[in-house]
Amino acid sequence: MLANYKPVQGRFNVIDSFAIPRRNEFYLIGQIAEGTIQEGWYAHISLNGSLALSIRIERIEYALMKARDEYPVLVIAANDEEVDLLLSLSIGSEPIMISTEGPE
Repeated sequence: MLANYKPVQGRFNVIDSFAIPRRNEFYLIGQIAEGTIQEGWYAHISLNGSLALSIRIERIEYALMKARDEYPVLVIAANDEEVDLLLSLSIGSEPIMISTEGPE
């Protein structure tokens, strides 16, 4: 569960997600709703009320959209199977918690 990961550093509102398979990367684009985000921290994606998937943020890029508005993109390293799993979750239009701790 999300509350098990301390300390929570922020909340990221995901707009959409996508992958570039030949780079072995999965991407979450959105906006920082509160707090802060850093490379090496963890994004905790709620799967249901009691289960969350924790993924390590490899790096943060920025994309320009809509009249030059800048949006952070969380880059996640992922192999083919992980990319398939993450894409099947259809992550978008939802908040995720960011913390300094994860399963690794």
